[in-house]
Amino acid sequence: MTSAEYNFSIDQHSDALYRFAVHFLKDSEDARDIVQDTFEKLWLNKDKVEKEKVKSWLFTCAHNAMLNQVSRKKRQQTHLDSCADIRSQAPDNSYESKQVIDQLVSTLPPIQKSILLLRDLEGYTYEEIGAMLSIPSSQVKVYLFRARLKIKKQLKGIFELA
Repeated sequence: MTSAEYNFSIDQHSDALYRFAVHFLKDSEDARDIVQDTFEKLWLNKDKVEKEKVKSWLFTCAHNAMLNQVSRKKRQQTHLDSCADIRSQAPDNSYESKQVIDQLVSTLPPIQKSILLLRDLEGYTYEEIGAMLSIPSSQVKVYLFRARLKIKKQLKGIFELA
């Protein structure tokens, strides 16, 4: 990969990569760090990465970095605590629907969260997501179905409490 191809890759993929990271991490500073680290790793591996596979390589690298970051933060706060907090909160008029959905998406396992964001937010195909995350497209469909089903069940549970 030449310097011009590297710069083209930055122009082409940085916005989508940042959107993916910020929605996954819910923190713009952490998302910027992930994107910057990902492009730094691309530069360091520019001789190994094929031009045609740059997009998949970038998203895979960013996804792995985000998973590492989430696991570091998970040591401070357990997943079960956040799930219990959501179920105990009765929806009121001041809690917007988008906030509820964002909160529920944040409780998903990392792979399901990534797939849901890449498909529903970024609009990537099953095949593209599979290539980015190194899983078969059929498994992408299964994870997406399970993620949507989990959110649906949690929403139903929240509104039954009200």
